[in-house]
Amino acid sequence: MRDPVALEFRRQMARLEAAERRMSMVVLTGKVGPVDADKRRLRLKLGKNSKGEDVLGPWIRWQEAGVGALSIHSEPAEGEQMLMISTSGTVGAGSIALPAAFDQDNPSPSAASDETVMKRQSGKFHLVAPDGFLFEGPFEVKGDFQARNGSFRHNEKNVGDTHGHVSAPPGIPGPPV
Repeated sequence: MRDPVALEFRRQMARLEAAERRMSMVVLTGKVGPVDADKRRLRLKLGKNSKGEDVLGPWIRWQEAGVGALSIHSEPAEGEQMLMISTSGTVGAGSIALPAAFDQDNPSPSAASDETVMKRQSGKFHLVAPDGFLFEGPFEVKGDFQARNGSFRHNEKNVGDTHGHVSAPPGIPGPPV
């Protein structure tokens, strides 16, 4: 005859093991592998198998820095370190990739403690603000600068491509109109 206490003890141990397994899967660290930009999904490289091949997680979405009033899109780069969060402890469609820490493959763009630095590995850094931008303080541009469309003014004077001069041409141009 089976001992009911021993049976219950084995049942509780099995439940405990399942709970511990799920807890260990809540947060996993990996490097970005394949990315599907159209579907906004990626797979993380979670380790290597016995043959030395990458073990890939499922296709999951990634978290952006802002998705509301301030929306930020920056597709994760292959090799970027990320965290896979699975709140239920079950890795799958409900999991999400979050940006992680800098590492040897992707170091911090600055070590300064008194400045904010954003760096894009390649491609454009595109800012959109329908009501314009306001910069306070010194403003410096290093590298080429090109303005397109719209007006260009300095101290309320037109210095853009449509500006005129008091004495032009001939002779040395006078102050802007």
